[in-house]
Amino acid sequence: FVIQAISQFAECSKNVMGEYLMSQTDFKLDPLTYTMFMAPVSLLFLSLGVAWTWDPAVWPAAKENWQYLLPSALLAYALNLIIAMVLKNCSAMGFILAGMLKDIIIVVVSSHIFGDVIAG
Repeated sequence: FVIQAISQFAECSKNVMGEYLMSQTDFKLDPLTYTMFMAPVSLLFLSLGVAWTWDPAVWPAAKENWQYLLPSALLAYALNLIIAMVLKNCSAMGFILAGMLKDIIIVVVSSHIFGDVIAG
């Protein structure tokens, strides 16, 4: 629960900071510059997690599966760029609400398809 709460706090903070940097400051960053600005910050926090859970088998597995990792990295970059565009044109609150609506739709549709009952 604590890890999930920290994750949600970090995601909301990133979105609010992105909206602020792209629309309400003297910087007025465009989505591409914002993505380049956030990449080192994300790398820092992700590196801490990797260092904590490091397994030496990662490098051989990465070399073996590079043909899957390269398109995945390009898709992740495109997703981050699209998120920056949505934050600039919508707002952090709109982005978070759209994400929550997406999650609700996924749960309801999958429940309907698989015939599971959703109980409170």
